Amino acid sequence: MQMHSHLHSAARALRAAGMLALGLSVVACQVDREPNWEFAPWINHMFFPTAAESQGPAPVNAKTGKPVFANGMAMQKPPAGTVPHVKNREFWPLHLTNDDAGRKAADALVNPFKPAEGAAAAAGHLARGKWGFETFCAPCHNSNGDGAGTVAKKAGWAFPLATKDSKVNGFSDGHIFHLITYGRGAMPSYASQISQEDRWKIVLHLRELQKQAN
Repeated sequence: MQMHSHLHSAARALRAAGMLALGLSVVACQVDREPNWEFAPWINHMFFPTAAESQGPAPVNAKTGKPVFANGMAMQKPPAGTVPHVKNREFWPLHLTNDDAGRKAADALVNPFKPAEGAAAAAGHLARGKWGFETFCAPCHNSNGDGAGTVAKKAGWAFPLATKDSKVNGFSDGHIFHLITYGRGAMPSYASQISQEDRWKIVLHLRELQKQAN
């Protein structure tokens, strides 16, 4: 009789567990795109974000009841004529084109990584520039910039960057930056391989090579 009572209690416990599992499965279902049952919703701030989606409607002004932007969209076009910039008010030449006009405009650019920033900073910039030059430029232009790199030798041509007679000596920093960005002739663009910061630092290292050669 006692064993029968224990079996009966176990069966009731199993039925209760089954009903509980069924209830939880129903609660877990999402209905009509509404959120499920929440625990402590007053601390669940991430579930209901208040920031506007970039491709969604603009936020509404609480006082006027109208969107904060006239076109009603959250994402807005940047003001005409603006370009990204970095420290020291130096502008990145993202607006320059790959043509004669773009190369001419690049001559006015100033390298934002100046050796005068301080000995430690200058050494870091030059070290990074050396790494970039030897990684991306030396295969063709050689580590010392004389144009006798491994690829150049096999191709049967040379384009020196750091010799006394190299025409690159007369190029501005911005002009060289433009060359690295867009490439020219047999040289491809390195914009996708070398960051903008590293392109400027490579120019710093090249200037050091040119000083040594001259």
